[in-house]
Amino acid sequence: MGPQTGVGDPITKGWRAFGLAEDLDVDFHAVSRPFLVTALLAGCGAPRDDAYWWDQTLGARTAALLDLLATTEGMAPLGLQARCRQAACGALFEFDLSIEAVLDAVLQQEPADGPISSTLPDTRPLTLRKPTGRDLQDWCSRGLSSREQAVEAMVRSLVIEGEVRREDTPAIAGILAEADPLVAFGVSCTCPVCGAPAEVPVDLEAIALRRLRQRQHSLLREIHALASRYGWSEEQILAIPPARRARYLTLIEEGA
Repeated sequence: MGPQTGVGDPITKGWRAFGLAEDLDVDFHAVSRPFLVTALLAGCGAPRDDAYWWDQTLGARTAALLDLLATTEGMAPLGLQARCRQAACGALFEFDLSIEAVLDAVLQQEPADGPISSTLPDTRPLTLRKPTGRDLQDWCSRGLSSREQAVEAMVRSLVIEGEVRREDTPAIAGILAEADPLVAFGVSCTCPVCGAPAEVPVDLEAIALRRLRQRQHSLLREIHALASRYGWSEEQILAIPPARRARYLTLIEEGA
């Protein structure tokens, strides 16, 4: 089980690995990302309650999703790619991201429960709250027609106190990113070709969802191979521990 995490919010224990029969019914393409994340967290975590996970902050939801991925796959580093932004280089390079390091960094942060008190560049005081899954649900339902309208609606819904102008959006985004770093996560690295430093944005939520989708696809292939060879039912195959299933699959590949 991966470490229990939270970004100033309570994340409960009780994770199970993604890979039960019910997980084969998760449709990674039919629903929007916020609803998919909520379904996964409620299905594999505790409490098994959609409302609880909708009420968690975006950073806490992302940390929980990483915890689920670590519970499912272990703490092996994620292999990622980035492209150098130097016009004279543009090289594509690879780097590893440690889930354990990300979760440890979150755990070491000072808890930031409650409102976020800050100051805008012109010294205007501002009090914000962190966005939650419930906010995503609300924003998705509004059907806002443009990115500008969407951003303005998001920002205004998070302001508790203070005068906010349209031009304040970048500053407010920066304040929220600092308070909830997993939402706008980035990795500092160096291009191995030209040596230029780079800050690479990493969509942790998208990476976790992609890996879990791949796990679902691999599980379906395992079931298909074992059912085709031995005539076992899906229920019988899933009752076999993963390590032993892997040995059967190796025997099939070897033509035994």
